[in-house]
Amino acid sequence: MSMASSSRRTFMTRKAIESRLSSSETTDRTELLAHPSMVSATKSCILAKEVGRSLGFPARTIATAQLLVHRVHIFQPSSTASSSDLGAACLLVAAKMEETIKRVRDILAHTYLLFATPVGTEFEPHSVPASVTDKMRHSVLAVEQTVLDAIGFDFRTAHPHLLFVKLAQMARVPQDTTARTGWLILADAFFTTLPVQYPAVVLAAGALCLAWNLDLDVKDTVPCIRKALFAQSQGRRNSRDAWRSLGRMHNGRDADARIPCDRPTALDMATEWWTEFGVATLDVQSFVRQIVDFYVLFFNTSVASAEHMERHQNGLPNKDMSQRIGQWRIKQSEFLNSG
Repeated sequence: MSMASSSRRTFMTRKAIESRLSSSETTDRTELLAHPSMVSATKSCILAKEVGRSLGFPARTIATAQLLVHRVHIFQPSSTASSSDLGAACLLVAAKMEETIKRVRDILAHTYLLFATPVGTEFEPHSVPASVTDKMRHSVLAVEQTVLDAIGFDFRTAHPHLLFVKLAQMARVPQDTTARTGWLILADAFFTTLPVQYPAVVLAAGALCLAWNLDLDVKDTVPCIRKALFAQSQGRRNSRDAWRSLGRMHNGRDADARIPCDRPTALDMATEWWTEFGVATLDVQSFVRQIVDFYVLFFNTSVASAEHMERHQNGLPNKDMSQRIGQWRIKQSEFLNSG
């Protein structure tokens, strides 16, 4: 394996991502989210999700496309591809990686209609002239090569979705509330660089942990999670290898994300249960802190920039979740101050 391929498969710290995107050191926890490159990446992620949904792609394909978007912005910062071309190209590559193949013309037609069709109007991809998709094909396929270069032609993937489902089942959390909330948090995490920073097990554990704490009374919040909300990042502690304890990747696909027989059959959610799976508490804290910061950008209008508000109007992230987590963080701050 070439060094280029290896480097693009390695998880990166937040600081390393910041250093690649900017020559100046970032000190504000929300500054990475406001970086112009990340704002552009978000627009591509929105397109990948909307087009992916209209084409009936599964969650794993859409998540892979969004991950590819972030890797292009991190490893190919000089790319001049438009947000729409990058989103379409990443979805095209993701469809091949996940073996959920769609015709190139279908992806291009749905991409065109996303911009050309008024909101609320039903898509009619067969009505898009061939001349339109042929014109788009040239630029999107050119960007596809940029995507392949950014990932070093390494098509191996590891998804948190099945792991999350299994962890939620082990925790015996209510499916209609806690599990659904965690699933939405996990989906929104792919609009950030968190999947570039951490392996699948950290994403799954972090989403379930935050969802569980949202359902608790403020006074019952797990102490290490409350601490994470108001502490500066302290780096990571070896969770990057935790995936190996949950199953190895085989031929580029997840090895059924099985839970080994020596793992607990039930989870005590009031404890730091994630350590049973080799996940470091600092990594869960970092996940919670960053995803909460992400939601707060859309909850607190005094923080959100014009670009953030535009993204919020486009349905990013889930508005109800943004409001819920914003209010939850305020209550956590009030609880700390009252003590």
